[in-house]
Amino acid sequence: MLTLARARAHAVVVILAFAAVYTFGLVRRDGMIDGFGHVIGGDLLAVRSAAAIVLDGRGAELYDFSVQAAYQQAAIAPQRLPGLNPFVSPPFVALLAAPWTFLPLGPAFVLWTALLLACLVAALIVLSRAAPLTGRHWPSALLLSLSFYPVLEGLMAGSNSLIELPIFALILLSLRSGHEVRAGALLGLQLYRPQLALVPLAVFAVKRRWRILSGFAGVGAVWMLLSLLVAPHALLDWLALGPLLSRMIFEKGMPSALFASVYALFLLPLGPEHFAIAVAAGTLVSLALLATLLRVWAGPWDPGAEAFGLRFAMLLMVAPLVSQYLQLHDFALLILPALLAAEYRLTHWTPDEWRLVSLVLAVVWIVCLVGPAIVTRVVRLPLAPLAGLLLGGVVLRACRAAAAPLSLGR
Repeated sequence: MLTLARARAHAVVVILAFAAVYTFGLVRRDGMIDGFGHVIGGDLLAVRSAAAIVLDGRGAELYDFSVQAAYQQAAIAPQRLPGLNPFVSPPFVALLAAPWTFLPLGPAFVLWTALLLACLVAALIVLSRAAPLTGRHWPSALLLSLSFYPVLEGLMAGSNSLIELPIFALILLSLRSGHEVRAGALLGLQLYRPQLALVPLAVFAVKRRWRILSGFAGVGAVWMLLSLLVAPHALLDWLALGPLLSRMIFEKGMPSALFASVYALFLLPLGPEHFAIAVAAGTLVSLALLATLLRVWAGPWDPGAEAFGLRFAMLLMVAPLVSQYLQLHDFALLILPALLAAEYRLTHWTPDEWRLVSLVLAVVWIVCLVGPAIVTRVVRLPLAPLAGLLLGGVVLRACRAAAAPLSLGR
């Protein structure tokens, strides 16, 4: 049942269904409020409003949510803002978004969507060099990726999450070619969503890859200087938000069903009354995942080895799962480890093993598609992180299989 042809057919159906629903919402829109009462491109509105705050010389108030709400309301006036979409990115992101303030929100969202689609295409093309067997099917990979709900949700929201795909694909390619400083600089670019940069940074630090860390530090220093231009205390204000991010899942109007890290597995069922217990449980699970990841990366550093791509895939699995503040659109990153695992399958796994992998990939696809609705209406247990853990288990199995011949050889 899980053939590529059928998968493409299912992908087309999902894409057409979402396109029809989204078009219906746009046709019935009132200004920048769609027919369902949501801001069109809400995430872009948040970043664009943050840039406007900085350009108006009010960088010191960048993380004042009442100021953010006022700017967002002004951007969609005369319609009423249905709720604040808080800007919680590092301060330099507001400066980088400045060019988008010179366009009306509607045209800006159209161009922004085109940029996000270009990032997805670029990531698949770049990864095809590191995974040439699956790369031959990149048009099919693109079609399947476009039907993956984290990608659809990110496009509809105007999230910048898809930019992470070409960044991490280029990091893998740079490591494969021995350009470690470049890989570190690329990882520094990922600081625009720092929750996904911390785990790779920890792995490279443990592996003592000083050239990677130096490239990362160089780009990080540039971001720090840009943040100082926003306001002298902008970085401190942003860091002060850290303890609040985990509690945002309980804020009124927050799409709690879209939270997708292992912390959400405990926060959502236990509720705000047991916040400390939930955070402690999420931290323990996160530490266990990090320990597993470091075991996968144990041994000599050999970017040319076949197992290196699988190790990198495992890194990309753990990075989103252990983040305290992560929504479903960041699960678009799972496209890369899925392709890297498929690359290994094409030369090593038996048909029975591939059937298992195909089933897991299908489960992840379905869970991400219907999971938010189930969490909202049936049970307050996030399903997406469970699907992520399931895919992580498949990648871990591939890592162990790839490492076994090396152990026998030694």
